[in-house]
Amino acid sequence: MKEYLKKLQKLYFGYLFFALVPLSLIAFWKTYFSGLFIHGDTFSFYFHFHVLAAISWLVLLIVQPILFQQKKLALHRTLGKLSYILFPLLIISIILLAHYRYLATPSPQSVQLLIPFKDIVIALYGFSIAVYYKKKVLIHARGMLLTGLVFLEPLLVRIFSNYILPWPYAMYMVMGLIYCIFIMIIIGERKTKEGRWVFPPVLLFYILIHLAIVNDWDIPFFNSFASWFSHADVT
Repeated sequence: MKEYLKKLQKLYFGYLFFALVPLSLIAFWKTYFSGLFIHGDTFSFYFHFHVLAAISWLVLLIVQPILFQQKKLALHRTLGKLSYILFPLLIISIILLAHYRYLATPSPQSVQLLIPFKDIVIALYGFSIAVYYKKKVLIHARGMLLTGLVFLEPLLVRIFSNYILPWPYAMYMVMGLIYCIFIMIIIGERKTKEGRWVFPPVLLFYILIHLAIVNDWDIPFFNSFASWFSHADVT
């Protein structure tokens, strides 16, 4: 079990985010990259800003575990300071794009905003853990991992809906995959002394938000937030 756990941790702390690069190209080829490279630049600044922020954060998530495994700790710590700039930019880019797209929707529903703000909450949770436990490697790494796992759902939803299954079946399939990924991590981490508490709340949060989206729950406080957000002078 110890050897299995070491291999599993090496996979998702060292190499998982490499897979997000081709997944990103496939997921956003129809809706972004093909338009950018083939048909010319027809997108708003908010799309470009979000893509640049997301790519920058993804590169950091790829490079940092490699530097740590190669014992280049000084460079690892130096680049880690960039996270205090790149992470806020990533969050800002999500907020700006969410606001822009919400206003561009003919008949927007408040539940539409649950999707991006769910990712913001999970990313903030992970980054806060990573910063607070920066001297405890096992917990710090798990916090940073969460800031990358939030990319999975938007990527997989677009891949499934664009190439495999029609909506909403694509979303249902992705929900199941997300749950399976977190359940596998939680089971694999069950004997880990430090950090195993990081993932279970996120799985429960995913399930709660997905239930709200699928069942179109009426959430008064979020409806009020959506109304305020739509009228805010953000974009």
